[in-house]
Amino acid sequence: MPGSGLRLLAKTITIAAATMLVGSGTAIPAQAAGSAPAAPKKSAEVSTVDNGNLHTWWHNNGVFNTEGPIGDNEVRQSSIYDVQVASANQPEKAYDAFTYMSIPRSGKDKVGYTKEDGAEFSSQAGLSMSWSSFEYAKDVWVEVNLKTGQTITSADQVQIRPSSYTFEKQLVDADTVKIKVPYSDAGYRFSLEFEPQLYTAYNDMTGDSGKLTTSAEGNRAIHTEPRNSMMIFAEPKLRGEQKERLVPAEESGSIHYPAEGEVTNLNSVTEEIIYFKPGTYSMGSDYHAVLPPNVKWVYLAPGAYVKGAFKFPEGNQAQYKVTGYGVLSGEQYVYEPDTSNGYKALNGASNCHVTCVKMLQFESSNAGQKLDLQGVTINEPPYHSFVVYAHEGEKEVGVERFQMNVENYKQVGSWYWQTDGLELYDGSTMKNTFFNSNDDVLKMYHSDVSIDNTVIWKNENGPVVQWGWTPRNIDNVNVTNTSVIHNRMYWKDVKYNTCIFNSSSHWEDMGSTTKADPSTTVRNMTFDNFTVEGMTNCAIRVYALSNTENINIKNLQIDSWNGLDWTSQVSHLKRYTNPAGEKVTMGNEVTDGKGLALENYSVGGEIIEKSAGNWADYLPGRLGFDGENWDSWNAFKSTP
Repeated sequence: MPGSGLRLLAKTITIAAATMLVGSGTAIPAQAAGSAPAAPKKSAEVSTVDNGNLHTWWHNNGVFNTEGPIGDNEVRQSSIYDVQVASANQPEKAYDAFTYMSIPRSGKDKVGYTKEDGAEFSSQAGLSMSWSSFEYAKDVWVEVNLKTGQTITSADQVQIRPSSYTFEKQLVDADTVKIKVPYSDAGYRFSLEFEPQLYTAYNDMTGDSGKLTTSAEGNRAIHTEPRNSMMIFAEPKLRGEQKERLVPAEESGSIHYPAEGEVTNLNSVTEEIIYFKPGTYSMGSDYHAVLPPNVKWVYLAPGAYVKGAFKFPEGNQAQYKVTGYGVLSGEQYVYEPDTSNGYKALNGASNCHVTCVKMLQFESSNAGQKLDLQGVTINEPPYHSFVVYAHEGEKEVGVERFQMNVENYKQVGSWYWQTDGLELYDGSTMKNTFFNSNDDVLKMYHSDVSIDNTVIWKNENGPVVQWGWTPRNIDNVNVTNTSVIHNRMYWKDVKYNTCIFNSSSHWEDMGSTTKADPSTTVRNMTFDNFTVEGMTNCAIRVYALSNTENINIKNLQIDSWNGLDWTSQVSHLKRYTNPAGEKVTMGNEVTDGKGLALENYSVGGEIIEKSAGNWADYLPGRLGFDGENWDSWNAFKSTP
């Protein structure tokens, strides 16, 4: 088993005063206790920078705390890693970049509930997620120091994921490495993984599904990942038209600047824009901002740390914006916080879909609206991170004409179940994002959607890509350049809603085969350059509730299957019926090229081909498709 990943004792240390520092230096008496030294190795001076080429920031109210909740006016600072950034043309001048940290349930117990919440394994295993963000306009060196006392002897003992990022690495000393990150207009979002921090999660093979454990004896390996992860978010510095569009100025509209500290008065703001300057803001555990109809834009500046959530309930604005490189954190809420019951954890009689806090919630007028969602880091969502609803009177109806443009969005600390990724509506685009998610990540429920350059760290629940749950009409979806760098999908029984690609059976009764609708059609979906690093459980399970045609999966590369039996890893392709017994149809791929095409699908470097015979459920391809659909799929190697 790889290194256990030392964890520090839960001693809280306040870093100087409860104020925010950007672009200057101040002293921090950082001293941490535990099983390994946690005090920063650099001098007592903190030095940040904000010039045309590089911007880092700091929180003077950062605390080292690896086990318990922190104060409203505090920000959890990583006690595992330190980060500094230097311009490549001045490598000797490194600036500090605050390294944030998330721990399961934000260190809380199950407050007011005993039910499973999805954070059991991550809490028991002592997992954490650290991240550091900065803006840059030219190549930089990023220096990362591991503070646990564990050591390395070579830069090769530090892995960058996605592994396609072949950045230059240099060993600085026995616990520090630096990486040269080239400038890109898209930025880069990547994991930096020290070999001593790696552990393996196992399925203990108990019951129907098994449970995750860190014990190897007698158990089956599921996935290897860092116990304490370290994400780097290198984001492009905004200039020109982009800056005008994404950073509010006086001419953008009237602006409200909340004061640092407690923020529980946003429901009555009279301005059009809410601008959070660098600093720490807290809504508490029993409030979230239900914004008045005049608010069209929430901006979180780099260095803003806002504990809370936002609801835009009126749906009257034609253009909404939530932008900025700041953090919106749900850490103060319990799992499934029910607004109809004082923000306490949902009880069995309530409807979380309606009443629970979502980190970002919008109401659509269905009259034509747009949303710019850019830059924000969502931390520790207590339920869905993002939803859009529409109503006719009191009745909820489908969302229409709500077009989204998502750029450089990040989601971290998704310990709980139901912490989905984003649902993109008709005509939406998304690019340059990172998702740590514990449910469906890419929710492909709508037409004319384009997604590019996504990095995903998948936890246990749900699949990576989902287009099922109910019959749908979907046309023209294009997803390119997706890297699944980790996943903990572990079930030993054959679940309906798991794998890399999934069209789940109906949410009302997942075991039913009679809830399809042959009057609906899913067509023209393309997924190109989809890389799955490390072990995973299964490739694709489609339980079609709609007619299906032209599903193209190209260059799906899976490193390896996990340690479960092949019967747990099988892919499915099934067609369901409506209550009258009428079965949905699937295009003919063999003769017409209108079914499911697996082009250059590989496992462990081996191309899976229907003609080669290595596709079967017990062979590397693990394709256990229904015989009646034989002509509806093909697996082949494309010619140059």
